[in-house]
Amino acid sequence: MFITKYLSKINKVILFSSLWMCSSFASATNSFNISLTGTSSFSTGQQTAFTQAEVFWENIITGYQPGYKKLSFFADLPGITINTGSLTSDGVGGVLGSADPISTTSLDFYNYTYAISGSMNFDPADLSNMESNGSLLSIVKHEMAHALGFGSLWESNSLYVADSGQYTGAGALSAYQTEFDPLATFVPVELQGGVGTANGHWNEGNGTALTGITDSNGRDMRDELMTGLFLNNGKTFLSNTTIASFKDLGYTVAFPVAVVPVPAAIWLFISALGFLGFTSKKTQL
Repeated sequence: MFITKYLSKINKVILFSSLWMCSSFASATNSFNISLTGTSSFSTGQQTAFTQAEVFWENIITGYQPGYKKLSFFADLPGITINTGSLTSDGVGGVLGSADPISTTSLDFYNYTYAISGSMNFDPADLSNMESNGSLLSIVKHEMAHALGFGSLWESNSLYVADSGQYTGAGALSAYQTEFDPLATFVPVELQGGVGTANGHWNEGNGTALTGITDSNGRDMRDELMTGLFLNNGKTFLSNTTIASFKDLGYTVAFPVAVVPVPAAIWLFISALGFLGFTSKKTQL
């Protein structure tokens, strides 16, 4: 039974062992599964990026919070199925990708709304460029986080009030106080950029200048993976604040024990289309 249940995950970990030997993420008790569909229409290199992003998040999200796990007369939550597909192309540049939950499940006495299916879509005109310039994996990780509920299910889980710019979930706020600002009473949320950027990302100002909000390693909040704008500076990172937001969403999570760099994007991005995602940025906000 153990072999049947965990064989696919073991194969993934073996396949990408070089990636995870340096990450020090705890995954031994991982009971959360991300299933990707629709990947056969993408190139081998692009499929590899999808699988790497899947392994990345499966090693961070380890399951569902025990106190809110379904009772024995309910089936356990199934993890999430994410369909990958293509956007209607707007040519090279412009909209690069988008993501959102498709279906959710919730029970009032569990206090959480979970995504059980989602979608990620990418502009085929940009895929080759993203793959060749090294930005694809970062984009897929970002979009997959939105499909899992980051930004997209904050309001459903009473973590954020639309247009307030103030995320108040206890886990992420505590992490933000530890990492960035001990006096903070909320985590600042992006309000610029229009639909698809505003209310679904951490705030980073206009994305072109440093915010001055840095962690103990000197990393500026502008460069965090789940902000709405990406800058080519080689310093993109995943914060404990982002990981803790998934805890606020009702998941159990594994925090890294060491700094784990995320491959930096080569372009500057902003989200659009009414989904949470990225487009290439052509002008400043």
